[in-house]
Amino acid sequence: MECIVLNIAEGCGKNSDKDFNRFLDISMGSAYETLTNLDVLQDNGFIDKFIFDDIHKKIESITNQLGGFKKKLKNCK
Repeated sequence: MECIVLNIAEGCGKNSDKDFNRFLDISMGSAYETLTNLDVLQDNGFIDKFIFDDIHKKIESITNQLGGFKKKLKNCK
């Protein structure tokens, strides 16, 4: 999940809200990629359902927070 944070950090260094917003979108995509990888791990027996469900809840919280942050940025214009 480091890629999520790294994309947000990279977006903070951009010169415009539009660029920053694009990196927030990329961060959300990274969150869904992470979830997909976890699903593959669970399907192949590398992690159990409890671990998958726990991380899924965390990823859902992160994507909800990113979505809220994107809305707040949009409303600040």
